[in-house]
Amino acid sequence: MHLLPFRGLGRVALLAVLVAAPAWAEGPGVEVLLSPDAAVAAALDVHPRVREAEAELARARGAAAEAAFLLSNPEVSIEAALDGSRAGAAASLPVSLAGVGSHERARSEAELDAAQAELTRARLAAAAGTRRAVAEAAVTTGQVRVAVRGLELATRLGRAVIRLNEEGEASMLEVRLARLAEVQAAAELLAAREAEATSLQSLAAMVGRPVAASDLVSDPLAAAPASSVEAPARRSDVAAARDRLRAAGADLGLQAAAAAPVVDVGLFAEIEDGRTFAGPAVALELPLFRRNQAGRSDAQAQVRVAEAELFTVTARAATETATAELRVLEARSLSDVLIGDPAAEARAALTSVEAGYLAGEIDLPNAVLLQAEVLAGEAAAIDLRGRVAVARIDLLLATEDPALLGPAP
Repeated sequence: MHLLPFRGLGRVALLAVLVAAPAWAEGPGVEVLLSPDAAVAAALDVHPRVREAEAELARARGAAAEAAFLLSNPEVSIEAALDGSRAGAAASLPVSLAGVGSHERARSEAELDAAQAELTRARLAAAAGTRRAVAEAAVTTGQVRVAVRGLELATRLGRAVIRLNEEGEASMLEVRLARLAEVQAAAELLAAREAEATSLQSLAAMVGRPVAASDLVSDPLAAAPASSVEAPARRSDVAAARDRLRAAGADLGLQAAAAAPVVDVGLFAEIEDGRTFAGPAVALELPLFRRNQAGRSDAQAQVRVAEAELFTVTARAATETATAELRVLEARSLSDVLIGDPAAEARAALTSVEAGYLAGEIDLPNAVLLQAEVLAGEAAAIDLRGRVAVARIDLLLATEDPALLGPAP
């Protein structure tokens, strides 16, 4: 058997071949029970951050409805003497001469806009996190398949070495080495199973249902949808930060207006000894000591906090977009270079190694080393596709591409 071409592959060249882009299509008859889009739909329904954002939006809508007209309800009082000789009634309504109501409405409208933007961001972030979890699960389940094959190869090679030893063609050192290689392969399989279990548990927590490896797609890139042309010009988290700053400014005006006294304007009517007394009533609090000093100071501080948050979010958004674009561009250039089917290349290489050892053309230490190199390269190919998928998902989130959410229902 002529193995010189295979022997000529160095470590770097072997890995370069094995990380080539494979044909990852699901086999005929393979049913995917939890597609990436289905996982996203399930996660959006149970994700805690999405639920919190929905609750905050409901609260903001209620606050906006309360501030839409009058900030206070009218107050009515009725009194009467037990002997019927006297009775009276009064009605009053607090009125702010400093325009508290307009500031309250401006604040509630800004908070409503911020809550809507934050819900949009929460849904996109939850979808991206779910897709990353799907890609991670696909990577770990793929690496389990590689580890299973590695254990099968180590077991088969160990049996062959034992047979050769019985025939006097292999030493006890080779038998011990083969057994140690089988132990190492078993340990790698258990480590891969542990990583797979962790990723499946994380995904199950996101989608709110049990998940098995057989439920998922095998290609990590399937978790990253194609980019949409509908990406918004401004990110929702930046918009939310601007709305929070607007709300803080309106609250500052509100607190300043609240320092002015509120006038209670109303009417009264009294009946005493058959005589009726009626007329207007005005009550005014004199702001001699309390002029809402704490509220105004806190509002001023909150404006500075909102400004800092806007600067932070804007800078992070720009950096996330730039770095995600760079990662996707680099991943695309690597994908253009790496060709072939690593699984097929790995099978061919492993067959050559095994046959070479049995034919006496490769000694056992080199055979074990080469098998480990081949399996590591195949695992690297799966990991590479997972990293490319994550880079694409991160870019979709950075640009808030609606493709993250999947097809519209």
